[in-house]
Amino acid sequence: MPFITNDAIVLGLLFVIISTFITAGQSHHPFLKKIFKITPPVLFCYFVPSFCVSLGLISAETSQLYTVVSRYFLPTLLILLTLSTDLKAIFK
Repeated sequence: MPFITNDAIVLGLLFVIISTFITAGQSHHPFLKKIFKITPPVLFCYFVPSFCVSLGLISAETSQLYTVVSRYFLPTLLILLTLSTDLKAIFK
């Protein structure tokens, strides 16, 4: 039985994990700079949620989070990503 079953809480937990590692990656603390020089923060953002599934904190089988994220967040984020492109450089 997973510890967290509500998809809204799982999404919030994933946001907290990702924002923590992105913020820590921009830190000027010597210990954190040394760690993130070896392994980038994106790698931690990928593996820490998978450890949550492996430890049984989150259920990957019963969660409908993938469906919600792939239908609503992914198209929005792709549009925001394309807004920041340099179209003049692409057309050259």
